[in-house]
Amino acid sequence: MELVGLDAALARRYPQQLSGGQQQRVGVARALAADPPVLLMDEPFSAVDPIVRSSLQDELIRLQAGLRKTVVLVTHDVEEAIKVGDLVAVYRPGGHLAQVDTPERLLVFPADDYVEGFIGFDRGIRRLSFFPAGGLDLGLEAVLGEQATVAEALQAAKSAGQPWVLLIDSERKPRGWAATAQLELLPGDRALSGVPLTGYGHTFRPGTDSLRAALDATVLSSAGEAIGVDEQGRVLGVTSFGRLRAAIHAADEAEAEEAAADGRPAPAETQA
Repeated sequence: MELVGLDAALARRYPQQLSGGQQQRVGVARALAADPPVLLMDEPFSAVDPIVRSSLQDELIRLQAGLRKTVVLVTHDVEEAIKVGDLVAVYRPGGHLAQVDTPERLLVFPADDYVEGFIGFDRGIRRLSFFPAGGLDLGLEAVLGEQATVAEALQAAKSAGQPWVLLIDSERKPRGWAATAQLELLPGDRALSGVPLTGYGHTFRPGTDSLRAALDATVLSSAGEAIGVDEQGRVLGVTSFGRLRAAIHAADEAEAEEAAADGRPAPAETQA
């Protein structure tokens, strides 16, 4: 029970007294108890909500990394297959095998139109999941503390060429964005902590997240820039579409060099 993240106190409950996610964890624990060489999982996470499903997928990846079991998992969710699989097999109607490949090569080199259509039109975006965000160039020019004034904020925005300034608190955690256009209407000596702020959406962690997570945060940001934070939520810097484009291009070049060294065809550059 500890292995699959269940409280030992739940051992005395009946199945109907457990949540859907807990029941799924019990199922995994029951299968692992026999110590099988191969674990067969037929759509194991289909009956739970998306949040629990993502959590269970993460748990499966963690378990497999520790136990080194071979897991054969059947799913109709291509996102799930790409996330948890080391190898992904795509079948045509009637059970005919269309392609077996690593998730990344499946996204870059679909065998035919059927596989390409099955994966979906946004496979270029999904491919960014395999590129770490650690290589992103993060800017700090327009990141200011609460003690800064409106005049200092305007100067920082002008120097950075940004229409927004990010305000952080004394612990370097984000408070919100201040629009340069609005700052120009305020007295220059006014404290930046007292100006109207726009929410910053969600952040990303360069140390653990992918370029896809950074792109998602940027798209959803009202400022068109996403905030990179460390494990404690402290601001490391901000990224933009331009910085993301440069990081994607660098990742493509690195992958092309690696493919050439291995004698493999280079992937087509991701469009950004």
